Amino acid sequence: MNAADASALPVGVSPPPPPTSPIYLDNGGTTALDPEVHAGLCARLALPLGNPNAAHEAGRAAREMLETARGDLAVLLGGKPEEIVFTSGGTESITLALLGCTPVRTGRVAVSAVEHSATRTAALALTEQGMALDVVPVTPTGLVTPEALTATLRPDTRIVSLMLAQNEIGTISDLASLIPLVRRLAPKARIVVDAVQGFTKVPVRLAALGADCVAITAHKLHGPIGIGALWTRLPLTPLFKGGGQERGQRGGTQPAVLAWALVEAARRAVADVDASRRMAALRDRLVEEVGHHLPGVTLTGEPPGPTRLPNNAHFCIPGLPSEPLINALAAAGVAASAGAACSTGKARISPTLQALGRRAEEGAFVRLTVGRFTTEACVVEGAARLAACVEPLRRAYAGR
Repeated sequence: MNAADASALPVGVSPPPPPTSPIYLDNGGTTALDPEVHAGLCARLALPLGNPNAAHEAGRAAREMLETARGDLAVLLGGKPEEIVFTSGGTESITLALLGCTPVRTGRVAVSAVEHSATRTAALALTEQGMALDVVPVTPTGLVTPEALTATLRPDTRIVSLMLAQNEIGTISDLASLIPLVRRLAPKARIVVDAVQGFTKVPVRLAALGADCVAITAHKLHGPIGIGALWTRLPLTPLFKGGGQERGQRGGTQPAVLAWALVEAARRAVADVDASRRMAALRDRLVEEVGHHLPGVTLTGEPPGPTRLPNNAHFCIPGLPSEPLINALAAAGVAASAGAACSTGKARISPTLQALGRRAEEGAFVRLTVGRFTTEACVVEGAARLAACVEPLRRAYAGR
């Protein structure tokens, strides 16, 4: 435990003993690189690859790798190669979709109240350029209902952004009912889907989904950080033109090796047909263990089942705030994330939890997420360490 971590704990609370091994339960934040993808990356980085836009042999080799990846990703998504734009990640994909899907800055943009910060930021940028913003309310478990969407949509709605799965609480949207509603009530709207957290965990076939743009990234599915993609059936106005790469929709030299890694990680995740069942079983064991050690702890969001991501457990733990618990978990060797952040010294609940009607006074909000390589021993030990962190903090805050 370093000095910064120690100073973040309340006075009178001793730091936990050094952990024997780290416990990684933040797969919703980013995932460990798949060993096979890592090996493939290393092998391809050693190749004499050039700029994929160059005419010489090294350039042609890079271009072949890039276009093969584009075609393979199109097959995985159920689209066409020319509909794939490679980006630096989920944030760029979402931003490109929202800011690039229409050159006309009139009418309204509608986003759900639990969208990722990338979507919220892009939507606010659209309002600065002349559009009006409508926020679709959600249920206390984070669902957008057809009724709420119907009440929000207008004939002049031009952009609608919805999530396949919520990144913080894991709620899965019923896009099969929501997207046809948008088509009927706002027929001129462009529909953007943030599939960053849900891709490979929730079945996605673009032809059946009916959206105009779908954003994904590699590092949520055991691929590398720094590469994502946007499927789009619309011509996009680029955020930056550069040399006109990606059919003029995203300038800059394309990273062919990272594009291969994104597709290989996605291919391996999709091919692991038992992964969702394994992750759900681990998540359920984690919920059981936490409940055993800490009675009174509740899950935030939808109950485990078809409307919740199989790897997501988001807890509300009464009796203490979030930030000291996250610090204590880090000191105990447990990687987790909070549903609340600290801003200018005061506890601030996340926009997602605010949209659900939750309050910081309810307790600590903690997201624990498993991955394809998480073990049962990891979740059992993680729950035990969580309990060991909670009890002394509860005693410290009981008298405040």
